[in-house]
Amino acid sequence: MATLDSRYLPIFAFGLIGGFCAYLIGVPMPFMLGGIFGAASFVLWYERDDKRLPKLSRWVRLVFMSIIGAMIGTRFSPELLTLLPQFWISGLALIPFILLAHGGSYAIMRGLGGYDKLDAYFAALPGGIIDSAALAEEAGADLRIVTAQHFIRIILVVASVPLLFLFIEGEAVGSAAGQTMATVDYDIVDITLLVAVAMVGLLAGQLTRLPVSHMLGPLLLALALSVGGVVEIDVPPWLGHAAQYMVGTALGAQFSGVSRRLLIRGLGMGLLAGSYMLGLAATFAIILVQYVPADFGALFISFAAGGLAEMSLIALSLNFNPVVVAIHHLVRILMTVWFGNFLSRRVFKLVPEK
Repeated sequence: MATLDSRYLPIFAFGLIGGFCAYLIGVPMPFMLGGIFGAASFVLWYERDDKRLPKLSRWVRLVFMSIIGAMIGTRFSPELLTLLPQFWISGLALIPFILLAHGGSYAIMRGLGGYDKLDAYFAALPGGIIDSAALAEEAGADLRIVTAQHFIRIILVVASVPLLFLFIEGEAVGSAAGQTMATVDYDIVDITLLVAVAMVGLLAGQLTRLPVSHMLGPLLLALALSVGGVVEIDVPPWLGHAAQYMVGTALGAQFSGVSRRLLIRGLGMGLLAGSYMLGLAATFAIILVQYVPADFGALFISFAAGGLAEMSLIALSLNFNPVVVAIHHLVRILMTVWFGNFLSRRVFKLVPEK
């Protein structure tokens, strides 16, 4: 089996080194981003014209994506039901935000980056690395380009937003301040429940043919159970790190065959697209502050297209309601997946998987 090939051991070793280095220096989502960087660095160093690594099974990502989806869903509580009516306007505003963010970034990727239509389409999605990569893989886009662009954009957003508030507030925020959405108050029952929800959600998502079913199935199942008060799961910090490390390293392994020219072009396009999305988020926050019970900072963080967990941690550090921020990012991710999947099948005439 390709997944047991001994040549993959250095990839996962370098991914782990990258994750720990990123963790030690305070990089947001360290084991995800560090895992991508470490694994990709090894692949780019190892491969030559006559040396190629075998393809890593996609199930490595799917299983751990399902665990991450379940973890995100468990972070919501029944409080969500009382907050939703107050933020319906900003929730609806996510629709034009997603369309403008995607359209503008697509124009950057196509017009300035010169990417193929399919690659530019998925590289420009204002979603997360995991869901966007999963959609791109299903559609047959170049996963190296898509992953690189989202990697750069996520780094820009989750690094620049805390630095911006550090400059304004004078103190560190987010994971750099030691904040976490996990808890040390957990036991074996919590771990068992989380894995069970992830596996059941993965199966249910595939049976119902949800887009990115391996992530959305567990996420929606965990969300329903948590908001309904059926279960309350404490997530161990190490499990979140381990899942992000596995997904990040597996994505880094996809950089097989990436040229230096592609990396340089990706860096430029990622910075342009990320800056555009941040400017768009600030514009929406300025407009919406008049209509919802939240100030500019909370709304800006709610619309900044970074990671759900990291944006929630920044909100927690600044004494904003993390549930408000998290639900905006959850809705953004769900809408991005739905719109991205719906439009791609019509624009590119993609055939759904059987």
